[in-house]
Amino acid sequence: MSSRFEPGTEAVRHERAMRSLCDRTGAPLAEVRSLFAHEFSRLELGASVRSYLTVLTASNVRTILRRKSA
Repeated sequence: MSSRFEPGTEAVRHERAMRSLCDRTGAPLAEVRSLFAHEFSRLELGASVRSYLTVLTASNVRTILRRKSA
């Protein structure tokens, strides 16, 4: 799967969100990166406004990780 993250500010936001997810959930960074990339790509396909994609992606990944640990 290829990552469609744009360089610069968006990439920094993604990295910050992924590290926050790792800190809060205790999940390994590699797993969070993989889930984040997949979920971001999925959401990006139908997005007409990209402003909140990072927030929505992080929320969905947090939910996925929570379900896995339950």
